Amino acid sequence: MMPVWLRIALIVFDLIMIFAVAFIAVGIEQKAGYYECQNCHHRYVPTYWQTNLAMHMGRTRYMKCPECGKRSWQKKVLKKEE
Repeated sequence: MMPVWLRIALIVFDLIMIFAVAFIAVGIEQKAGYYECQNCHHRYVPTYWQTNLAMHMGRTRYMKCPECGKRSWQKKVLKKEE
């Protein structure tokens, strides 16, 4: 049987690893491509914390557009202009 302190240490270590990997993954997603506002169709790269704290469904995030100032579900696009 494993000691209680060792179980707790392993759980804490695992949680730290999960959060670290999640923050790295959000950073990669934030830098790769652009988000397009559904109101004004402005494409931009949001800040890391805007991306991290926004509600999301897959690669679509609910954020405030810096151009028009409205909140909408903004889809991820890979090119600046089409």
